[in-house]
Amino acid sequence: MSHLPPFFSGDGKISDQGDRARTASTATLTDGTSIYGIYTPSLTHDSTLSELVVVPSAPEPTVLLREIQQAADDISQLVGRFGFKMAKTLTTPSIKKALCADKKLLRLPCLMYADEFSCVITRFCSKPIHDSTSAPLLWWLWNELLDVLPPIGETRNCRLDFKPALRTDIALPYAITIDISSKHNKYNIELTASYGGLFDERRIFDAPITQFGSPKSEKYGKLTKATLDTSQDPYEGNGCVTDIFEYLVPRAESEWRRAMKAFPAEKEEDLVIALAKSGKAGDDRFPISENQQQQFRNLLWRFPIDAREYVAENGLVGMEKGPYSESAFQAPGPKD
Repeated sequence: MSHLPPFFSGDGKISDQGDRARTASTATLTDGTSIYGIYTPSLTHDSTLSELVVVPSAPEPTVLLREIQQAADDISQLVGRFGFKMAKTLTTPSIKKALCADKKLLRLPCLMYADEFSCVITRFCSKPIHDSTSAPLLWWLWNELLDVLPPIGETRNCRLDFKPALRTDIALPYAITIDISSKHNKYNIELTASYGGLFDERRIFDAPITQFGSPKSEKYGKLTKATLDTSQDPYEGNGCVTDIFEYLVPRAESEWRRAMKAFPAEKEEDLVIALAKSGKAGDDRFPISENQQQQFRNLLWRFPIDAREYVAENGLVGMEKGPYSESAFQAPGPKD
């Protein structure tokens, strides 16, 4: 016969940062005069003890790199389809802020709620930029990918050193450094997982970024217009912001596209004006191919009807002397 006093239990919940609830109970021991609270897992709940104590494990570096690589491929396709001006337009601070209005939607699946980092960015031939902002990895990578990936014939690279901004139960056993490089129009992303320790252990993983190329079609020895899978020709919708985003980032599972769902409606006009100016103009510093201009025209059809009318009335398409014109890249002349 047990000599332990009787106990009574009441259900309670423990909430972790992964938005999952674990049920447990507070057991109360009584000897008739004193009551002692002991926090114990509930034996009456349908969850097992092992399920109650499971902590999400940190992802292997290869798993993390694969998710980053997929996101980088999305940007590579966007840049390849639309060209340099579109890439620079999307890095405009106000546009980026609107496109990523809810940063949490950019979190990588393998990191979940632990995807919050501050970052030190070192661009080619530049001093490091220290930023204590807390944001997911992809938020930091957005500008750097859009800067490195346009095929403008220059060698470019950047390094991002990440530091966890939050303490969670997903404890990464390694520090993350990401290098993005473009050389001879070949793109690469390198992830260094630094474990530290007595011998300063590091593991380095390389992954290519897919270079986008417009499909080519030939008939009777002549090139003909080739339609991308992303193009619906003719477009049959009435135009809306959702259709714009789905055309910019076609992959349905993309974290970029998921984040764009939180785009604030009041920023629509700013976005439309910026995108309208990203098409081909007569004085562009970097050329836009006919295939890229066709992608731009397809994008315009996805603008809301009133937005298309506004763009046409104000002559925004093909506007010269913009920030990406030949004259904007010229060094200032001698002062009078």
